[in-house]
Amino acid sequence: MLARLIDWLKARFGRTVLLHVRPPSDRRRDERGYCNVCGRASVFAFNSWVIPDDLRAAWGDPAVSLAYTRRESLLCRFCCSSLRVRRIADVLLSLYGDGVSSVARLVRDERFRQLDVAEINTIGSVGSVHTYLEQLPRLAFSEYRGSARLGENVRGARNEDISRLTYADGSFDLVLTSDTLEHVPDFRAALRETRRVLRPGGRHVFTVPIVSGRATTDVRARIGDDGMPQHVLPPLYHGRGAGLYRYIPVGTDLLAFTEFGSDLVDHLREAGFEPEVFDAGGHDATGASLVFSGRVPG
Repeated sequence: MLARLIDWLKARFGRTVLLHVRPPSDRRRDERGYCNVCGRASVFAFNSWVIPDDLRAAWGDPAVSLAYTRRESLLCRFCCSSLRVRRIADVLLSLYGDGVSSVARLVRDERFRQLDVAEINTIGSVGSVHTYLEQLPRLAFSEYRGSARLGENVRGARNEDISRLTYADGSFDLVLTSDTLEHVPDFRAALRETRRVLRPGGRHVFTVPIVSGRATTDVRARIGDDGMPQHVLPPLYHGRGAGLYRYIPVGTDLLAFTEFGSDLVDHLREAGFEPEVFDAGGHDATGASLVFSGRVPG
């Protein structure tokens, strides 16, 4: 019952809190522009509390911290899409839009509506993009929660273990995940599974936190024989945030099992994908602006 109440509070008030509960000085970093999710001219709200202090300390680089704070905030005043979500939208529009300028319009395009799309994420969806993807007649929406499938959640999403999907081979034309793979104990198995459920020519479009200067992907934790996490590196969690967000329910702490490096493209190849890397942020050199795609040959 408590979990359902917290989920309801997040759904009801989360956006308002993210947009308005922040240090007053953050307003100086707000930006104006066009939102490619909802299709409106907007103000994007910067919020420095969206990144937890221990994650900033782990990066140890102010440039990386700022880039990821921008990525996780700069929230659209209308649809609350973050910069990360709008970068995913950039890639979807470039691949499937054919001149369409927003996801709100893309989901009305008949060619896109004919695609079988799977959206699989940890505790939630691809941000406000999901609001529009719900309009697709062939959307399969599911949440990944650790290595076990739980009961139906408040939003009614199907629950899947992305490392052992229940979908049939070749079920989809497009799989979307957003900052999910780092929370999967075996991301290689997850990539193989998304490859399995995609048709020839299909894509897995996704984001993960990645720092460009890190050459190799490192294991931070794994699941032991007792089913519990075993920490290889000091535990690191994503989600809760800093400042007042440590005390109010606007995020969920999720253990990071993997710290991705630039060899991610090699892991995509090993899973049977043709890697595609999109820099939707003007080459900021930190890695925060990258969106990845694994394309199935054919």
